[in-house]
Amino acid sequence: MREANFSRAVSAVLVMLTASVVRGQCVTTERAITQPASFPSRVAGPIASTGSILGLAKSDITTGIPAIFFATFDGSLNPLTDDRQIADTSANGATNLIWNGSEFGLFYQTPTFALMLQSIATSGNPIGAAIPIVNHAWSPDDEFDVAWSPVRNAYAIARTVTQGAERGLWLTVVSRNGVVIADTNITFFVSPPTLPRVAALPDGSFAISWVRSGTEGRVFAISIVSQSGLLLKSTVFSSREVTAARIATDGNSILVIFSSPVTGGTELRVAQFDLAGNTIKSDSAFLTGSGVDILPLQLQWNPTLSEWTLTYNDAQLGLLVFPGTIRLRRFTSLTAMPSDTLLSPNPSHSRLVDPYPIVFMNGGYIASIQRVISRQEGSESYLVKSCPFFVTASTNTPIVPPFVPVTFTGIGSGGTPGYQFEWQFGDNAITKGQVVQHVYQLPGTYTVTLTGTDAAGASSITRLTVVVRVGKARAVRH
Repeated sequence: MREANFSRAVSAVLVMLTASVVRGQCVTTERAITQPASFPSRVAGPIASTGSILGLAKSDITTGIPAIFFATFDGSLNPLTDDRQIADTSANGATNLIWNGSEFGLFYQTPTFALMLQSIATSGNPIGAAIPIVNHAWSPDDEFDVAWSPVRNAYAIARTVTQGAERGLWLTVVSRNGVVIADTNITFFVSPPTLPRVAALPDGSFAISWVRSGTEGRVFAISIVSQSGLLLKSTVFSSREVTAARIATDGNSILVIFSSPVTGGTELRVAQFDLAGNTIKSDSAFLTGSGVDILPLQLQWNPTLSEWTLTYNDAQLGLLVFPGTIRLRRFTSLTAMPSDTLLSPNPSHSRLVDPYPIVFMNGGYIASIQRVISRQEGSESYLVKSCPFFVTASTNTPIVPPFVPVTFTGIGSGGTPGYQFEWQFGDNAITKGQVVQHVYQLPGTYTVTLTGTDAAGASSITRLTVVVRVGKARAVRH
């Protein structure tokens, strides 16, 4: 029992130390990558992090077959290397950038839509030549998504084949050198959009969410493919129309968040599964936007803070009418109180889209945001680092007799300054303020909850315990 208690105590200390380090080192930062009417216009694209180095792929949008460049930055967004050209031409610029533990893997399509993999060192230099992913023919309507599996030491590519006899949805696993090591058919004869999304699971298997429409109606499904490439399970969990979908895992469950039409616009919905593909939470409403349309952009699990992160577009007037607001939603579970705020620390840039996964690095969330105007006018793009909002709570006397005032102090950090604090004292009393006092009348152990809110609407919750007892209070060592 002592060993168990000691382990829990050590774990708690480590969590507190990690949290304090994360909060202490984070500084909200923004770095301009391109500006309108300034050339060359190499717009910020996908990013990936080694933990200390940030890789950024850029695309030259002044041509119809954009060249691709690569640069690196530190955790404060200071440049480490100049732009290095990776590809002379592409179909639509860089599509995916992944850190695989030893080098960056950059994916892009050639002007003929063949998928290519280019390995890049942390120095920013290409490693060898670009490698074509050869398994099935590629065509303009093909869709794909890429994930990295540390267990398999391989990339997983969920893709559609829209032409030829092999038409269907496939999961292709390739080594870091681009060699195909597994190729699994999920379903035949799909019609776009299929919206394939893939997540690598902790045992080396993969989860793929996908849409199929046909004479049998519309289905939205999740499939599990084993480490050996065997299709283990396919579960249809919704018959709704899906306009966008994202999938991620926390290592214990799989979360799928998607946008679906409702009367007058769209809403976000969610489904949750165990690692075998069995339903934990069926298709349910998740989030309603401030107006007409809402669209998920990226869904990820952050193990450092033990929270899900969802970036989404909240288009008050509709996606086809006026650009929406890009927001970041953080939540530890589907039932926990979320924190929701603008993705960019600069509110004037809240309408710049974030089409790529964000990364957590040096205590903050880093995103690549952009607005492509035209080939003639160029683009506007930035790297932004947002520090998560946290509150901490303290008291002058954790053990106190009845009817003796207890002082509580709240401190906010990160987020957008202009913090508000609400205290719930565990005896049905509630008050607001950064420094407050409360008097307990009855003996007992009370859980005090502090909810902080910053000026951008992000929230944070922390708790502490106060013991009220009759008799002389003993000194408490910390």
